[in-house]
Amino acid sequence: MINTREQRIEIFEDTMKHCRGNSRLAEAVKKSVSGTKFYAADGKNSVSRDKNGGTKISVTDERTFQAAKRLCGEYEGKRIAVLNFASATNPGGGVTKGSSAQEEALCRCSTLYPCIKTDELWDKFYSMHRKRADVRYTDTCIYTPNVTVFKGDTATPSLLDEKDWYSVDVITCAAPNLRPRPNNSMNPGTGKPVRVTDAELLELHKSRGRKILSVAAENGVDVLVLGAFGCGAFRNNPMIVARAYKEILVEFDGCFENVTFAVYCPPDDKGNFNTFSRVLG
Repeated sequence: MINTREQRIEIFEDTMKHCRGNSRLAEAVKKSVSGTKFYAADGKNSVSRDKNGGTKISVTDERTFQAAKRLCGEYEGKRIAVLNFASATNPGGGVTKGSSAQEEALCRCSTLYPCIKTDELWDKFYSMHRKRADVRYTDTCIYTPNVTVFKGDTATPSLLDEKDWYSVDVITCAAPNLRPRPNNSMNPGTGKPVRVTDAELLELHKSRGRKILSVAAENGVDVLVLGAFGCGAFRNNPMIVARAYKEILVEFDGCFENVTFAVYCPPDDKGNFNTFSRVLG
């Protein structure tokens, strides 16, 4: 079966029907929205290092929620969070238009989309970034607790048996958009393209990564799923992004039991996975 844009739109619309029509999912959305926290770029976060021993770091070729589901089994009862590689200017990126990037995949599998598409987050996060019109975006994060994953994280997600549903927390943050034409229908109002040196990009990702890790630590996350942040649609150099996380993870050693970089790649292009494996594996 050809995995078409129209197919992805149908899958997403079905996901939204379940979020509205299933009482368990509707209640989960309500609770997630009420528990959502907003972290301004310049805000300070408290970090504790009370985990026993160092942090296990690994790189896998899984999709984000595939890794999260596996880790839920391996770290039963622990708090697990994943990073949403977000559009800074549009909730869910291009999910309503059938786009296939990481954020859209998360929204097709779970209750995430209605949790981030709220008036409050529109004003604080998406509208703010549109008004700035700077494709480097900011270190601003959204923390959404207990997002329910009820479809399999595959190219064509299908409904899981209810006994197999699971919940993870989601950190929403945007990588810099380094596309030659960054402004499109999936990322409207994003600003003009900019040239960023390798040194500038390294420091930018170190700053943003510190914010993401600090937000996770402050919320008591035990297991964190990251990935090749910005290295797909947003064209960030994977070597620089991997180096940034290798450097900053030393500062957070002991804050988490496990940090997994889930770097899914199509069979004919393993570049991002190979790069992250060399640097962080």
